[in-house]
Amino acid sequence: MPRPLLSQRAEERLGPRHRQVLDQLERLFLEEGFGGISVRELAASVGCSRRTLYELAPSKDELVLVVLDRFLHRVGRTALDAIDREQPYADRIRSYFRGGVELQRLSQTFAEDLADDPAARRLLDRHFRYVMAVTEELVSEGVAAGEFRRVSPSIVAGVLAGSGLYFNQVEIAHPDPTDEMLDLVIRSILA
Repeated sequence: MPRPLLSQRAEERLGPRHRQVLDQLERLFLEEGFGGISVRELAASVGCSRRTLYELAPSKDELVLVVLDRFLHRVGRTALDAIDREQPYADRIRSYFRGGVELQRLSQTFAEDLADDPAARRLLDRHFRYVMAVTEELVSEGVAAGEFRRVSPSIVAGVLAGSGLYFNQVEIAHPDPTDEMLDLVIRSILA
């Protein structure tokens, strides 16, 4: 798992108000994006001082990365926790991706801001590579167990993870593209 920008120890040292501000910033960024808003506007939006924001990070750019990284780690933990090691591998993969479905509820503005911010994009790519590694491991284990036919785990992981990343960046006229994508790919690799 990628190392968090705000370590668990550092987050535990934060006061309740600072954690609340981080949660509020996350909701604000996910709903409205972060590109066109100043530190002053951020502070006003979440009801804190600019000083409080600078206590969390030395700049707006760093604050965006801390909030984004914290969000991605939370979604990643939820996805990992969704895996039941007693289930067949196909169901483990489905559970993992459904556990991370929150990523597909990003606003268009937030997705555009991510695409326009090189540092945020690099951070997202680090987390994406981790999703690829988890998926590749599940596929490899499924092949070894005889549940999946002999396929390239890295190609399957790329298709699944890449499709999931794509779905959060465009509007797709389907109520749940994740389930359909999972069904298509998993059916194609079953032994």
